[in-house]
Amino acid sequence: MMEDIVPSLLKKIKSEFEGARLDSEVLKDLLSKLHHNKASYLDANQYAIEIGEILSKALGASLTNETLPDGKMYYNIAQRVLMDVLGRNHELVSDYAEQVQKNLNSEARIGLTAQVPELNQDRIDGLVNRFSSEDNFEDVSWLLGEPIVNFTQSIIDDSIRKNAEFHAEVGLSPKIVRTTVGNCCKWCQKLAGSYVYPNVPHDVYRRHQNCRCIVNYKTSDGKRQNIWTKRIVKPVNSDIIEMRKNLNLKVNYDTSRYPHNADGTVKVSRIVERKIPADVSPFEVIDVVNNDGVVSRTFIDEYGRRGMRIDTSDHKQPKYHPMGAHKHIMEYDDEGNYVTDGKPLVLSPNDRKENKDIL
Repeated sequence: MMEDIVPSLLKKIKSEFEGARLDSEVLKDLLSKLHHNKASYLDANQYAIEIGEILSKALGASLTNETLPDGKMYYNIAQRVLMDVLGRNHELVSDYAEQVQKNLNSEARIGLTAQVPELNQDRIDGLVNRFSSEDNFEDVSWLLGEPIVNFTQSIIDDSIRKNAEFHAEVGLSPKIVRTTVGNCCKWCQKLAGSYVYPNVPHDVYRRHQNCRCIVNYKTSDGKRQNIWTKRIVKPVNSDIIEMRKNLNLKVNYDTSRYPHNADGTVKVSRIVERKIPADVSPFEVIDVVNNDGVVSRTFIDEYGRRGMRIDTSDHKQPKYHPMGAHKHIMEYDDEGNYVTDGKPLVLSPNDRKENKDIL
């Protein structure tokens, strides 16, 4: 029976890797910046490159024609080794990127959770298949170099993409900046530039072998926080403000942005008694109940404010609410300060369809 060499290979690779990682002055400096909340995605990119290069050297020192059976990287060996070590790289780099994103969100006063990308299994499978495709390991040993660094650097790209798309989904306008490094190819030159969601090309996150282009992320500018309400607000165009003053009333509220059930009704985030709690999140739907059932349903907007409320009765005041069940669309000034609940409005057919479970 052939000896299982993977445990001993992994032990040696991990020892080489961890030793070099702990000794790296580059990583020490970058971790210090992270600890002091001064790290950016540019630092995260540098961190990923350094981690990738350290792993590349550790793999190169342990995987050779002499250490592999018959001088070949068999599929089973490649799969077990790469899943382990590249999984470790993903853990280290995504942790660094997550903390960078948390700091960026905090600085921008955006109360959103930092998103962590999943391990890119397809990329690992591609490397495994390529390693095991040749009978002579020397013919594929180059894969231990730049492709390992490229894989590790792509973890930052995936982190940026996931967080930018998440921010865009809740109504923000994040900016992606791709910068070329060195004498890059024409393909990379064409992708270089600044892009604001939703006008971001899919290829902006892609990188070919030996590509060291930098993808950077900037949280949505044009957002500020009112010092009294502590709510994140977004400047509104002066023409829009004037239009709203002239109309004096909004009759529609976009509920298509909220999750829905299979029957078309909106998906309720939670049910509370008496009043809306303070710890709300963007795009929550909250039902307030009493002994008689649901009293009201409130839609939290993208800034964590009350956007619209549907009341299920006339509050025993038919003079002011002759339509019975009705809705209120909250009004805020251009600084994001609450103004009024607005006038009671007749429910539209769509309102009744989406909230038929309480009407």
